[in-house]
Amino acid sequence: MAFKGVTSIPAWVVTLRSEPFFAILSGFVPACLGSSRIDGISADPIPGVGTFYDFMDRLIRKDRALHKSNLLRFRRKPKSKRKKNQKMDSPSTTLSERLVKRVIKYSNAKLPDSIEASLNLILKELFVLPSLKSGLLGDPQKFNIAGDGTCMPTHASHYGKKVCDCILKPGEFCNCKRKFTDPSATWGWDSYNERYFYGHTFHVFTAAESFYSLPIHIKCVTAKRHDSVTGIFALKEVVDLYPQIKFFTAAFDSAYDSTHFYLLNKFYNIYPVIALNGRSLVPSSNDSLIKFDNYGIPQGKLCGHKLRNWGLMKKSYRRKWLFPVQCDSCQKCEASSNKTFYTPTSDNPRYFGPILRNTKQWKKLYKRRTTTERFNDRLKLDFKVKQAVIYSRERRVVRTFIAAFCCYIDAWSNKKPLEITDIFAGIRKLVA
Repeated sequence: MAFKGVTSIPAWVVTLRSEPFFAILSGFVPACLGSSRIDGISADPIPGVGTFYDFMDRLIRKDRALHKSNLLRFRRKPKSKRKKNQKMDSPSTTLSERLVKRVIKYSNAKLPDSIEASLNLILKELFVLPSLKSGLLGDPQKFNIAGDGTCMPTHASHYGKKVCDCILKPGEFCNCKRKFTDPSATWGWDSYNERYFYGHTFHVFTAAESFYSLPIHIKCVTAKRHDSVTGIFALKEVVDLYPQIKFFTAAFDSAYDSTHFYLLNKFYNIYPVIALNGRSLVPSSNDSLIKFDNYGIPQGKLCGHKLRNWGLMKKSYRRKWLFPVQCDSCQKCEASSNKTFYTPTSDNPRYFGPILRNTKQWKKLYKRRTTTERFNDRLKLDFKVKQAVIYSRERRVVRTFIAAFCCYIDAWSNKKPLEITDIFAGIRKLVA
């Protein structure tokens, strides 16, 4: 259904009953064949529309999910419009600090299962681990990942349905609770399209070294939640989900530029590669001869010569710098080439990280962050997850994971041609 671009389950059931080819590919007995002609083949007749929805509910373990009340107060669309390419306002630093401290304190405990827990486990066992063995995702002992969120509007109405008995005159407003089809949907800001949207945000971790931009973890949150907050929970989930993988670097955009998020990456021994948000101040130096540029690189305050990077001292959590040779013949300052300078990596991890900013290694790793954007584009353009008329969060989650599974099948077929009999072994008897 996803490969064919069908977004409606009733339309897909009609297709299965009218075209035997797609019924066989899906593992069902075509409607044109009788049971006497397919003896020995382990296949089922084409189910109805409700069976597909029941199967989707089983995938997300809907019977164990904590349901949110669909009676909520009306939430208006925000009126203040942001500037071009402006991100959502960052949360308070105390919120990120409390969350990171709690995650570190209870690092041995796992987060409660969400509706994506079982689907992420299916993604891991059936797609990620086999792809790791075949070399599609990179080196599991030095694994690079990239994370980002994408906007996913819902087709449910943000007005809701009135259930109260209030009699209102024209112009009056009732503040009573209303019934919402998608109670977990909220208003969020889409910085790319420069507009507000009503729905959810899907946070994705992809294998940064994968040529096919394959996902390894997907999480659905409300649209109003900031990426820096979602990243804290998603990073813990992906580390707990893959204990057999040793993560080396993680690339994020400027929305994740939070000091405590750097500390969380350091706790997991992950080197963060994050762009600066531009709203933070450049660190200052107590040395009268040194100043820092916008990337945290020390340079001469008077002469402007950049210092030479002499390596990272892991035991003392410092980076060593040497003044350039040009300082010996420069008359603007008193510095010399045999003088050293140290930047502590633990005091300001945003600027003085283990991977130096604006270097070739940093630029190469940050460039692979676009793997998440390419995967998000495939979700919306190739598999039409955004276009599908869906009114609930749970249905949208299942469609998103089905699209992720299809991305892996595409990658496998490009590496090694797949036959129809590889997908459904029972076809061999039918086509014989």
